[in-house]
Parts: sequence; structure tokens; C-alpha cells
Amino acid sequence: MKKLNVSSYAMRTKWIVILLCVVFLLVFGRTVNSPALTKTAIVIGIGVDFDEKTSEFEITTQAVQMLSNTSGTGGQRYDVTTCRGKTISSALDDISQKMGLIVSLAHCEVLFLSKSALKLDHLQIIYPLNTMYALREQAIIVTGSLSPREMLATRIGTTISSPYFLQSAIVNNEGTDGLIKTTAKDLLARSMSRSEATAIPYILPKKLEDQPQNEQEEMKDNYEFDLSRVLVFNHDSSEILDEDLSEILAIFLSETTYGSLNYTAENGSSFEFRILDKGVKTSANGRTIKAEIDLKVDLLDYQFVQTDEILSGATEIIREAAKKLGEQLTDRMKKLHALSLQYGIDFLGLQAKAYQRIGRKLEEHCLDSLSFSPKVKITVKEAA
Repeated sequence: MKKLNVSSYAMRTKWIVILLCVVFLLVFGRTVNSPALTKTAIVIGIGVDFDEKTSEFEITTQAVQMLSNTSGTGGQRYDVTTCRGKTISSALDDISQKMGLIVSLAHCEVLFLSKSALKLDHLQIIYPLNTMYALREQAIIVTGSLSPREMLATRIGTTISSPYFLQSAIVNNEGTDGLIKTTAKDLLARSMSRSEATAIPYILPKKLEDQPQNEQEEMKDNYEFDLSRVLVFNHDSSEILDEDLSEILAIFLSETTYGSLNYTAENGSSFEFRILDKGVKTSANGRTIKAEIDLKVDLLDYQFVQTDEILSGATEIIREAAKKLGEQLTDRMKKLHALSLQYGIDFLGLQAKAYQRIGRKLEEHCLDSLSFSPKVKITVKEAA
């Protein structure tokens, strides 16, 4: 084939055109119509409730307002606003009019959903929030014993704002202890899979017995959030798991796990292990699903152990306690499977895993025909 000769003029012209295109994109691509911060309601938490009697949505937002005074110092104010509407968008439009600001969910990290809202099509809840109001796919989903409106209005003793507290505890993993983290993206993926079920944190607000104080007086009506339980659900039903079962389910479902595990022996000896790393491997062989959870821990504390020996990860007593804890967690995984059969909620994702193996031949709603074999192994890090 004859080689083509490109003139130097053509080469120079090509690079000039490319340079002009880059300059055009840099100059005009940055010219976007974005509202000023003074005209925007920076929503940090949003709640979606659904009234089954009236078929109306009750939408609540908590927005942060930056304040300043004549002395040059500033502060923050948290405004909770609620409106109702036949659609989520109409209720948010009313909130925007009531606040006199443009609602933006670009900085929102927490989405409260009521039990009635969880029964609806999750895609039709997330889609308008994501496409029209810029809700992040990584925003966490939570529910609780109170309505979303009451949850957002609850004053937390440590951080005042309940969304800020949940953002710190779950999103930023500060002060966590095996909490489950389910994002908007996770909710859609799991609810639209063959399992059609998932799990989210279930919050129990408790009024503080000892209220915090400032320099002037004791502050009143402050609460704390108990995050030790999990709500498992599908479109038909939902159930609340106890603390022990919620802990192992969080380990099984979450991408990363923080916090500690406690084991108490029959003789009263108590051991606390800190989770360093974990690995979860699930496989399907026909209709049998196997799950292997490998936890790497180190010894955090021990009490009431009848020995004069200084214990460490290399000590036989500690290794035996870790082995017994692994067996205990394995039994809890088996109990989770039994409850999923009892409730008819495939929150372990067994049908989705079997579908990957069997394919379209797998019939719908076949949870009862699947077997589950879990195993939890705990390895204790030896002291250097």
C-alpha cells in the first residue's frame, strides 16, 4: 500500500483546530446556570412517608442554614420542613416554595423511609430524588420506630442534627460497632434482584437520662439513637431482627466491617475481639448455597479469666475462645436462614445467588427449595 504524505500545513491546521476546541470547552463548558448558595436549601437529610389511606406522600427535609452576626462569628441552624403531595416531586416543590429556596439533595447523605414507603416500588422513590434533585447513589437508607418527620426533628445530644449523626456513625464509620450500611444503589440492586429483599438499619430513639449542659443551663429534649437492630423486608412484609442477629447479618452483607465482637464462656469468662479484616465468599452448587466468613481479629480485652498467665493472640485460651465465637456466629447464620424461611423474606440473597448458577430455569419464589450451609472462621492476630 502506498504511504500517504501529510503536509506540514495540514498538521499545523489539525493542532490549531484541537487547541481551539479545548479553549472553547474550558471557557464555555464552565459557564453553567447554577443557583447561588444563598438561594439554595442545602438538604442534609430527607424523609419519605406514605399515607396508605389518602395515597399521599409526606416529604420532610432538614436543611442547614449558615448564620452570621455583627460580631463576625457565625453558626448553623437546622430547618425541618414537611409537605404532602400525590407525588414526591410535588411535595418537594411545595417545600421549596415554603422555604423560598431551591431544594438541592447534592449534599444529602441520609434518606429516611417509613415502613409504608418501603412497600412501594423503590425505583419510583429513588428515581425522582436522584434525577431531579441530585440525590447521591451512595446516600444511606434508614428507618425507625418513629416517622421520618419525627426522626429528622429529633435532637441528638452529641451533634444536634440526626442526619449529621448518622452520617458520622454509618457513612464515615466513626464510633461504629458492626453497623449495616445500605445505600440507595444497594436498595435498588437487591430489591430488583431475584431475592427481592434487603436489610437496613432500624433506629430506636431514646431520650437521654442525663441531658447535656452548656454554660447557661441544661439543654432539654435530647435523644440518642440505638442502631443495634436491622429491619429486613421485601415488598410484602418486614421484620425486625434482634441485636445478635443484626450483628452477624451486617458482617455478612456489608462490604467492610468495623467494631468488635464479644464472647462469654459458660464459666463467665468474657473476651472482646476487635475486627481487623473480613472476607465473605459465597458459592452455589445447584440449590445449595455455601457461605464462608473469614474474620481476622485481635484481642481487645478480657475479664474474669481464671489464669495467672498474660494472655495474647497466641495463647491457647484466646484461640479456643475465638473458635467458640466462630461456632456461635455460625449458629446465628443458620438461625437467620430459618427466620428468612419463616418470614418469606430472602434477605440473605440466596435466590439471587442460585440464579447466577442455575439461570432462567430457576423458578420464581423458590426460597423453600434452597439449602444454606454457612461457616464463620475467626483468626486471632498474634502479638508482635
